[in-house]
Amino acid sequence: MSDERTNPDPDHPQFGTPQYPDPVAPVAYPGAVAPGSMSDAPGSMSEQYPGYTGPSPYPPAPIDQSPGAGGLAIAALIVGILAFLLGWVPVIGFILAVAGIVLGILAVRRPRGKAFGITAIVLSALGALAGLLLVVGILAWTPIAN
Repeated sequence: MSDERTNPDPDHPQFGTPQYPDPVAPVAYPGAVAPGSMSDAPGSMSEQYPGYTGPSPYPPAPIDQSPGAGGLAIAALIVGILAFLLGWVPVIGFILAVAGIVLGILAVRRPRGKAFGITAIVLSALGALAGLLLVVGILAWTPIAN
């Protein structure tokens, strides 16, 4: 720990620094033997954990990739959300609602994306209903000129 060039007496530390004992062997549980003395004994580390044995002779396990919802169902859902949000705009909301209902029906007919298709149909129908109610409300409150 100490250097003979800077401290001529290694038994007395210089500047009050404590001396720590050099660890010769780690403290082990009772009955333990020193490392390397029984390397080939039954139950030794070399017997329990052999080194690298090479690649596995078996093929890797297949990765099961579940199919996604599909592009048509995602497009239907996006158009349905837009129709629901823009349903208060009379013309744009209604056009988006019709497109969302058509895309949702096409998505429901496919095996993938039924949930997205149903959600798109519901949102588009709510957007169309909001657009129709808005148009009816505007027409009801607008005075008719004679």
